[in-house]
Amino acid sequence: MSDAGSADTDKPLPEPRRPGTSGTELNLRTNRRKAQDSFQRAQRAEQAYRARRQATNARADWREAKENFGEARTHLVKTMRHSVSGIRAIPAVVREWKEREKDKQEVKRKERLALKKKKFEEMEKKAAEAEAEAAAAAAAEPAEEEPAAA
Repeated sequence: MSDAGSADTDKPLPEPRRPGTSGTELNLRTNRRKAQDSFQRAQRAEQAYRARRQATNARADWREAKENFGEARTHLVKTMRHSVSGIRAIPAVVREWKEREKDKQEVKRKERLALKKKKFEEMEKKAAEAEAEAAAAAAAEPAEEEPAAA
């Protein structure tokens, strides 16, 4: 046993190593943690800002939508009222249309009568002229025929 003990003492001891955590490494880790914390705080602040901005826009949009729905409701009520009154007025519109058509027909009838009267007067004038010519011709012929008949 003693031989084994003497063999252990003959080996040289390894040199002691430097500890793994030096001051520089600790400073680097601390700086990295601080940077990471400040980055995360900045991200949270940016997300909070975006959320506030989107919420503000959403509230404005909601307010505008409510106003538009209110206007739409009033316009719908007005539309329904006017539609009902328009539907009720259909018989009056039809009567007016029929009256206009009657007036147009009356004007056309008067024009046709005036045209017929004008034609009739022209025919009467021609007949009177023809009769006058025939009378003139008859008056001229009997004067010639009388001496021959006697």
